[in-house]
Amino acid sequence: MTAERYDALIIGGGPGGLTAAIYLARYHRRVVVVDEGHSRAKWIPLSHNHAGFPCGIAGEELLQRMREQAKRYGATILTDRIDAIDGKADAFEARGSTVTIAARAVLIATGVENRRPALDADTHRDALQRGVLRYCPVCDGYEATGLAIGVIGANTHGVAEALFLRTFSDQITFVAHETIDLSADDRSALARPGLHSHRGRWPGWTFRVIGLHST
Repeated sequence: MTAERYDALIIGGGPGGLTAAIYLARYHRRVVVVDEGHSRAKWIPLSHNHAGFPCGIAGEELLQRMREQAKRYGATILTDRIDAIDGKADAFEARGSTVTIAARAVLIATGVENRRPALDADTHRDALQRGVLRYCPVCDGYEATGLAIGVIGANTHGVAEALFLRTFSDQITFVAHETIDLSADDRSALARPGLHSHRGRWPGWTFRVIGLHST
């Protein structure tokens, strides 16, 4: 379909994109959110770091509440994937599989995509629900305070996350896939605070894993 001209097109319907939609709609802007439905937030069993929910809230419920709030103020939310954007400031045209949208401005709020360990779907879901597999050190580091933490990662980015988690626990093991060879600088960075490192096949590790991100 060809939509009316919007003031803002937001690509991505996670917490970031929906927060922007709420604010822009309350500024009386014509806002449309296009989301494919794969927000990382939907996988969170219970989030404790979102303001206003001291006892935590499930990721799926949080997204639903935020969608309802954005729509309450007039935002339009569509399910699709934007594949191409043409134009210039104040005159963009975005195309998806079922929509063509004209907008004055485009906000890209697609976030990142998880790099999942090679686990079957049921095992992966169970690990998330039990909290033994987590994807965000910033969101979930607190819940692992004082515990033995295994960080599955790659190269300097993974090393940086292992070092960050050192502020929550002194039992950190950085796990690199057997095909990854850490640089001398990365090994030195791990050694200084006394972090352990191992190489192996990711699915075989059974300790708590936090901090698996795309690079």
